[in-house]
Amino acid sequence: MKQYLGIDIGGSHISAGLLTADGKDIADENLVRKPVNSLASREEILAAWAACIQGLGPTKNTLLGIAMPAPFDYEQGISLMVDQGKYLALYEVNVTTELSERLRIPAENIRFMNDAAAFLQGEAGVAGWDNGAHLMGLTFGTGLGGAFKSGDLAEDGALWSTPFKEGIAEDYLSTSFFSKWAKERFGHSVVGLKPLLEDADTRAETLEMLGVFGRNLADLIEIQAKIRKIDAVVLGGNMVKAADHFLPQVRQLLNARGLQLDIRISRLGEKAAMIGAASIHREI
Repeated sequence: MKQYLGIDIGGSHISAGLLTADGKDIADENLVRKPVNSLASREEILAAWAACIQGLGPTKNTLLGIAMPAPFDYEQGISLMVDQGKYLALYEVNVTTELSERLRIPAENIRFMNDAAAFLQGEAGVAGWDNGAHLMGLTFGTGLGGAFKSGDLAEDGALWSTPFKEGIAEDYLSTSFFSKWAKERFGHSVVGLKPLLEDADTRAETLEMLGVFGRNLADLIEIQAKIRKIDAVVLGGNMVKAADHFLPQVRQLLNARGLQLDIRISRLGEKAAMIGAASIHREI
């Protein structure tokens, strides 16, 4: 019997989970998450990944779908990350071969998908959108992920590097936007949005900056909607926990510009990319 296992590779962790029979969820008891030092040696990284996956008891009948950040040769399973500040030791390493040997799983059972595309693929499946829907997915973290879907499989939109305002989109739509602002405004370094909202001395001004973030997001969506047809947008990543502070404004701005879009918050959370990546075996 085939077993579908979804894996999400992050900059500091690996998450893996066994999909339910319908392929739309991962039971909590079948989900594991382990920290990974992305600056470690090739052997340490691959050993950590393999150990995490082995914890779920894969067999030769297990089909692995792996959500992997770019740049990466998704067809061949070769890492091309060199300037991203993570997994440099895996540059030009055939990850398919390495995992196949370590897990004793046939290489053809291991497939890769861009992490942003996998997120959107997973969300589209659980929401029940048909393959004719024109979808856009955005994930906000230390970086910006973007993908589009209008057929069987979602595709990476590479939106992080899109020219935007005085730089690129990632400069204005990630936690680094707030970290840079906090350094300039308050003179101290913070990681992410949460500490700025929890500190009474910075909360009020941070809420104002979330308004700026909302305007930036509305601008990006509008730009993309002029390039391609978009029916709905799905937002994910840790920053959506603060969506109440920016999403109403995004909807208001887009409506005022004549864009009636269905904008939703991720329903699957961290499971989305795992479910989406594993689904590649069902779609091919």
